Amino acid sequence: MKRRKKKRVKRMKRKKRAKKRKKRKPSIRELAIDILKRTGKSMHYRELTKRIKKRGYRFHRKDPERSVYIIINRYPKIFKRVRPAVYRLKK
Repeated sequence: MKRRKKKRVKRMKRKKRAKKRKKRKPSIRELAIDILKRTGKSMHYRELTKRIKKRGYRFHRKDPERSVYIIINRYPKIFKRVRPAVYRLKK
C-alpha cells in the first residue's frame, strides 16, 4: 500500500511540472528575420550579431558572429546575399 501511494504522488508531481513550461526562446534565424524586417534594409552579419546580442540572446559558441553567418547561409530561401557578407530578406 505504501508503495502505491508514493508512485501516485510522484505521478501527480510530474503532471504539475509539465504545466509550468517556460516560453520558447526565439532562435537566431527568427531574431535575424525580425531585425531585418524592422530595419527594412540590408545588413552586414556582424551588425546583425550585435543587434541579436542587444535583444538578450545568449550564444553558446565562442564566436557568435560565425553562428549567425552559418545560419544565414543555411537558409538561402529566406536571406539574399547583396554583397559579400551583407544580407537582406528575400521578397
